Parts: sequence; structure tokens; C-alpha cells
Amino acid sequence: MNFQIDDIIKYNDGEYLVLDVIKKNDDVFLYLINNDEYVNDVAITKVKNNNGVIEYSFVENDEEFNYVLNKIIVNSKDELLGFAIEE
Repeated sequence: MNFQIDDIIKYNDGEYLVLDVIKKNDDVFLYLINNDEYVNDVAITKVKNNNGVIEYSFVENDEEFNYVLNKIIVNSKDELLGFAIEE
């Protein structure tokens, strides 16, 4: 279960591009965007390794969701600052 940014995975009956990988203790969360040029959706999913079978699930509670969302923002801060400065 070694996900990397820019990996393409099968998720929710489609192919998704991994934008960010967030780890907290033994948990792994993925920030995904649909890889289809004409489909515009994103997802945050929790990854579980169930005896070698990868399972995706919803984020279980607000605390986890807030942690993941804040990490996504922190991990993207340089890009966000660059965008803000250029405008």
C-alpha cells in the first residue's frame, strides 16, 4: 500500500489521479481527482489494507476530515501562494 502523487488508481468505477497522500498514524488518506478529461470530480478517501485487499472508505469522522483537509492545504501552500501572488 504505497501510493504516490500522480499514481492513477481505480476508484468509484473510474480512474482517478492521486493529488496528495496524507498519512496519520497507521491511516492513509488519498486526495483524488477524476482522470477523465470531461468528468470533474474530486474525492478524499481513506485506504485500508484488509489482508492484502485494498479497500476504500469514507472519512469516518469530522476530526479525521479536518486533519486531512488541513494537510492538503499545507501541502499545497507554495502553489496557492504562487497563484495568489501572480493574480
